[in-house]
Amino acid sequence: MPHKPKKDEDNQPEPECQECRVCNEKWQRALADLENLRKRHELEKAQWIQYGLAKLLEELLPVVDNFYRATDHIPEDQRNSPWVTGIQYIQKNLLDVLEREGVKEIAVQPGDRFNPGRHEAIDTVETDEMEEDRIVEVKNKGYLLHERVLRPVQVTVSKSKTTKE
Repeated sequence: MPHKPKKDEDNQPEPECQECRVCNEKWQRALADLENLRKRHELEKAQWIQYGLAKLLEELLPVVDNFYRATDHIPEDQRNSPWVTGIQYIQKNLLDVLEREGVKEIAVQPGDRFNPGRHEAIDTVETDEMEEDRIVEVKNKGYLLHERVLRPVQVTVSKSKTTKE
């Protein structure tokens, strides 16, 4: 049976009783928990929408790599061929789709400092020509999806020559 607040002689409710205060506090906590749950759900939903295609986009990257390999090795006498132009158009369409979905190439140049958060060292080279932990060569392009690494850039990294005594 619900609790009815007591009334004083002027038929006004008495200040809240202890039981009412406890119930009110529990109700406010439950409302706050519900609001936090809603906010967390909206955040997770937004992240799922933003990153939900990550696996598919990651699997398309080798296709992009193969397009670059193919178009980088077109014989000079076939560069203006309609067939080659069609292949280049398909490559551009694929890159445009990836860009619309939030995929962008990680910019890197030989000489840049190695960043393990964005680069994957697949080889090292001893050299005196540049500082240690510098990128010597880019082996495979890397990509971001909305500022999150989708695939790191694969690089060769410099290391100091060791002197033998």
